[in-house]
Amino acid sequence: MKEVKEISEVLIENGQEHILEHLGLMIAEQKEALINDLKQVDFKLLDSLFETYKKLPTSKNKKKVFSAADVLSFDEGDVSVKEKKRLYAIGEDYLSQGKIAVFLVAGGQGTRLGFNGPKGCYPISPVKGKSLFQLFSENILALQRRYGKEFPWYIMTSNENNEETLSFFRKNSFLGLNEHNVRFIIQKQIPSFDFNGKLIISRDKKLLKNPNGHGGSIQALYDSGALTEMKNSGIEEIFYFQVDNPLVKIADPLFAGAHISIHGEISSKVVRKTDPDERVGIIGKVDGKLGCIEYSELSSEKVRERKEDGSLLFNSGNIAIHMLNRNFVEKLNSEENKGLPYHLAVKDAVALVVKSGTHTLEYIKSIKPEMFIFDALSFAKRSATLEVERSEEFSPVKNSEGKDSPETARRAMVERCIKWIYKSGKQDLFPKEASVEISPLFAFDVEGFCARFVSLPEASSSFYIE
Repeated sequence: MKEVKEISEVLIENGQEHILEHLGLMIAEQKEALINDLKQVDFKLLDSLFETYKKLPTSKNKKKVFSAADVLSFDEGDVSVKEKKRLYAIGEDYLSQGKIAVFLVAGGQGTRLGFNGPKGCYPISPVKGKSLFQLFSENILALQRRYGKEFPWYIMTSNENNEETLSFFRKNSFLGLNEHNVRFIIQKQIPSFDFNGKLIISRDKKLLKNPNGHGGSIQALYDSGALTEMKNSGIEEIFYFQVDNPLVKIADPLFAGAHISIHGEISSKVVRKTDPDERVGIIGKVDGKLGCIEYSELSSEKVRERKEDGSLLFNSGNIAIHMLNRNFVEKLNSEENKGLPYHLAVKDAVALVVKSGTHTLEYIKSIKPEMFIFDALSFAKRSATLEVERSEEFSPVKNSEGKDSPETARRAMVERCIKWIYKSGKQDLFPKEASVEISPLFAFDVEGFCARFVSLPEASSSFYIE
């Protein structure tokens, strides 16, 4: 078989000849599948990652210097109100010109939620049981109606969930959106390796691979041609968010305006930590450069350090919502940068090994490479960090129960709706202990809601406002 001979030469040349033993034990179609995997391996990158892994003990000993980031936040004072209006108008101008694209990272499955399917298909809204995808779609539809433009929506899926995601959108008529404006791009996968830099064979007799992290979205935008499409259609800025947050305020004009006003390259939304020990990354400075400080990197003393006003010094919780300048994303993909740096994590894995001439399954430790979107911050010359209210914009769905679960997200959605009703001055209409859901098509922010809300529909224990 010519292909086996060709791949054998490549494997020997790159010190991966152990794979030949596996090929020798496989039937024709298994060989073909594994060879297809091997053809896609960037062995130069693999060698580079293994060299990085070998240096990790030394690099971990390097002491990092952490400091707080400059954060933009608004109170109710006259100056703040005036500045908010100015930034909001800048964002609205870009939206009305159709210069902003929406980009969703949605490569995960709902396994941890006990849900069989892509996480975006998970039914989450408290009254109607709308999926995450439907909530996002309605937000985009509402934006389109307000600004008279159709906004392209790029959705990054994975090999694992792409077909199911496509099927869901087709079955549901693209959730009311023009299907030509919804573009799916598949995240790249990268092989894991063992402590000796050797490729690992999985139980299905293919290479053990994983998606290359949410930072791989930067590369996916470039490789898929999405950046070129954006440039050709006049898109200058990209609103980035992840699939697990039903409270996300998509393409928020205030955030867009804060980013655009300083000619930002990548900007971030943050929320205040609930308490010093909350396990969340912090947008701050690492050795003088903007970045995300992992909760495990701060000492117990640093975690509790406070400013003169009594607030926590490291208080800006990262909620994975960003504005990305299109030119900046192109620059990150240039020959000079070649994407974001890889992080290497040790993970448990089930591997297929050859023992006494037969295949055997073994539990091993593997090295999993992945990229993080927040690493782009260190490359940026200009960035805005906007603090927003957690109750308005952040309640992730990560776990089946307890913290950050569907239960806590639904409760947060109901509480936000009740707060909007109270803000409208019509709280006397709302009975205690009732559930309420506001369609994004009715209002996707409190200002829009207060301008439209008149009365509740007839109901006893739950209300749906559309």
